[in-house]
Amino acid sequence: MFTKAELIDAINELTDGKHTIQNCERLAAIYTVLDHLYPSDEPIMMSYSGDTAGPSEDAKVGRHGDSEFLRAISTKDNHEAWLLMEELMETLSVINPRLYDGVMRKI
Repeated sequence: MFTKAELIDAINELTDGKHTIQNCERLAAIYTVLDHLYPSDEPIMMSYSGDTAGPSEDAKVGRHGDSEFLRAISTKDNHEAWLLMEELMETLSVINPRLYDGVMRKI
């Protein structure tokens, strides 16, 4: 059985490493195990800024809808939210280029 700390360390190691399909697959597997062994109502958000203090009220994304994603991100820092979206889009461009292209056309 893996500890939560071991799983998060593995996620950090893969996130900081080379971005390959194999690493994306490994990340997906580790996130699945983490979610199964340590379920949480809060989404797992890795901190890109290293800030331990929360975002100021002006820097928060704000609530713009009622989807699970928009509720989860509403209290996050704008900068962190955009870095997360950038990472997601980079992953999407590798895993599903057609869907990525469709999103980029909409933008």
